[in-house]
Amino acid sequence: MVQQKIFIIVLNWNGWQDTIQCLNSLKTVSGGPFNILVVDNASTDESVEEISEYIQNHQQQKIALLQNDKNYGFAGGNNKGIKIALEQGAEWILLLNNDTQVNESFISELLKVAQSNHRFGMLNPKILYGEPGATKLIWFIGSKINPVTMRATHIDYQKQDIGQYDTKQFIKSDYATGCCVLVSAKLIEKIGMMPEDYFLYYEDAEWSLKARKQGFKCVVVPSSVIWHKGAASSKAGSSNYIRYHVRNGLMFVSRNGNFVQILLAYLTSIPRFLWQVIKLIFVPSKRLWAKAAMRGIIDVWLKKKGKID
Repeated sequence: MVQQKIFIIVLNWNGWQDTIQCLNSLKTVSGGPFNILVVDNASTDESVEEISEYIQNHQQQKIALLQNDKNYGFAGGNNKGIKIALEQGAEWILLLNNDTQVNESFISELLKVAQSNHRFGMLNPKILYGEPGATKLIWFIGSKINPVTMRATHIDYQKQDIGQYDTKQFIKSDYATGCCVLVSAKLIEKIGMMPEDYFLYYEDAEWSLKARKQGFKCVVVPSSVIWHKGAASSKAGSSNYIRYHVRNGLMFVSRNGNFVQILLAYLTSIPRFLWQVIKLIFVPSKRLWAKAAMRGIIDVWLKKKGKID
């Protein structure tokens, strides 16, 4: 396998414990040498101090820390790191969520497949829930974008991993998840960096569509394995989580769909909104979610983008 310059970018926001656990898991990873860049998205906790101390005590890992002046969101924060990686001659960039832990061969397995076909521009590992040894539940093994609604979903989400995909060298995917993705510098030079209008969620799906339009492919490599706690920066089920997902799902269609798909999305948003009103009035236990979903739909109608205030 040809040695190539790899940068690993780990985005942190108020999650230094997860980040340090992630960095620890990278210690024994094969396929290096590689540079690690931790991008702190203007954390308000002790992240900068704790991560700086870790870096000082683990100089052999070649870790650098970039402190952003504000929270630029998932795409914006990672883009700051991507820019630095490209300036320093990176050939491949690995975006890695801070709430992950990795298998020691996960990068070398990704690179092996990446170097077999120059059109493989975005590569994901098999991503399992939780921590090593905790579960065998699938978080990501590929994705589909519905050809009618353009809804983006994970294949076999939360199903048991019993090795059903392990005989395949790679699996084609409609989009690459940004949780852990190896991206070629050549691809980024052609399509640009991640779209920042979403702030959180769906930016990876749009980035993937741009890659595919340029003839690149998104694939999953089952022999490469990591573990993901999931939604550490947004808290799955929170009002912001719901609002971002609803807003960005509709925004994704409006920016990438054809006329029929866009029309369908806007027409169906009306009954969706009314259904949330019904839940708001008659289902007290669902009021928080209903309000968040309604706000997400209104955001799209008003063309609001970026961070939710």
